[in-house]
Amino acid sequence: MPVVFSPGEPETRPFDPDAIVYTTAQKVADLLGIGPGEAVLASANTIANAVFVTGSDYRDHGFSIGDTILVYSDAYPIGFTGEITTIATGGGNGVRLNLIKINSPGVVESSSIASHVDLTDVAVADNTYVQNTASFTNGKTRGVTKAIVETRIKEIQDRIDNVTHNAWRPYLVAAEYLNFDTYKPYRRRYYTDYVGTTPLLFRNVQQILRLEVWQGENYREIGCAEVRVELKDTLTTAETIHIGLEGGFKADMGASTSNTTGSFDIRFDKVNAAQSLADLVNKEDRVGKAAINFVDKDGGNFTMAGSTSNVSLHNEILASANADYGNGKVKLTSMRQTKGGESVSIASTNLDDITFSQMTSVSTTSTSVAGSTVHVASTTGFADGGVLMVGDGTGTNVETLTYQSKTATSFVDCANLNGTPLSTLNTGGTTAFQYLFQSDIGQYSDAGGDQARLKDWWIDHEMGIIYFNNSYPFFEWNAVKVSYIYGERYVEKAIEEAATKMVASELLMADDRSVLIPEGSQNVDLGSKIQLWRKEATEILNRYKEIVVFS
Repeated sequence: MPVVFSPGEPETRPFDPDAIVYTTAQKVADLLGIGPGEAVLASANTIANAVFVTGSDYRDHGFSIGDTILVYSDAYPIGFTGEITTIATGGGNGVRLNLIKINSPGVVESSSIASHVDLTDVAVADNTYVQNTASFTNGKTRGVTKAIVETRIKEIQDRIDNVTHNAWRPYLVAAEYLNFDTYKPYRRRYYTDYVGTTPLLFRNVQQILRLEVWQGENYREIGCAEVRVELKDTLTTAETIHIGLEGGFKADMGASTSNTTGSFDIRFDKVNAAQSLADLVNKEDRVGKAAINFVDKDGGNFTMAGSTSNVSLHNEILASANADYGNGKVKLTSMRQTKGGESVSIASTNLDDITFSQMTSVSTTSTSVAGSTVHVASTTGFADGGVLMVGDGTGTNVETLTYQSKTATSFVDCANLNGTPLSTLNTGGTTAFQYLFQSDIGQYSDAGGDQARLKDWWIDHEMGIIYFNNSYPFFEWNAVKVSYIYGERYVEKAIEEAATKMVASELLMADDRSVLIPEGSQNVDLGSKIQLWRKEATEILNRYKEIVVFS
């Protein structure tokens, strides 16, 4: 059996390691004075939402999704620009570049070229040209591609974060163990309205994801809502875990006996299965796990207002398979702070081999089913949307369903997930129950769970210091365990300048085999320019280094 180091929690790292934040490939190109590539002739007449180029031009010039292109002709010399959304084969016309955000000078944006451009003016007969406005592309004929530049940007971003001990992008700290001490005597005194404090390792805290305090035999969660999942060695591939959100969206995690990207592996023991489940929830790149999207009963993806990106499981839930919780156990927590996550529901198709604890359980009995609506005695305590189970809370073939909303006595827009629960619930008196994530904020849990200065705990976000008041850990080492997101919310122009110059100097250093810019008779040779840019970047970063002073 392979031996794999599995610490239980992911390491401290950027929330999105692949995001390009500190600069862009185009800003690097502008610093180096590199213009866009040459325009190419269109291979067919422009249509309402697309232009065409030949296959060789597509490969050589590197047209990619997200690029902005300029289209012009002899009859329409002012041209228009559009962003490439998808790329497809154009049949006998070459490669089809589908566009959105079409615009031209003085014309309001539209989804169609035809709305403001006479398509007869951008025909092949009028010498229509297509030009990629990006200086760096992923074409096959240019030595320095956009992919290479963006790889250098990611490296420089990590280097800047390490040098400054700070970040201008969100960082995830999954498990930070801290000691807890207080100010003797153990009570609040003049000038302090707290029992003790715990400074975090990083400042500029954006959000506390977990705040666990040691209570002698267990870590009590007072920072979010949680549920703990225990897997047994008898688990089979027929089992699935569902997580539901309000609005009827759910994510499914199935067991498998192979190392697939969209399921958790149960081939070995329950400890490995728990780690694999945590990796799946967290979309762990270390083992190549894929994102599990939240979808509605019809398979539609969950997106946030103003965004086209799908909301996935790792955007809402954080998982840990750590020895703090026991072998074969996984802690799942909502990323919504304190009681905000108590509307998240969880279900399993096997309650003998997959058990839950540290959660809230509510139940009701059915009266009838009408179409996709389940009528029950009462829905008090249930989430406004999510997943339900049917039965007595045990069994290896639990029926599960999802619902989109509820009334006082019914679950609306239901759909079967496992078995035929809609038929089963049609028998009056059948039990339907739900497991919900639960917070344990303490004294003020009945008052909305809103941490505040005079309540259980509060935090100075800028300094990264947690102040404990009515709820606090034992006075022991490693008594506080925190998960949080930190980082500056604004990328300063100075950081952008430093990153751009560092990337540019790295590209010039690797410019031996493919000429990036000609040296010619310029005033400053490339070697001196590299040294100057690196020196300027270092001087900028020196002002941003975090320094701890002890006195």
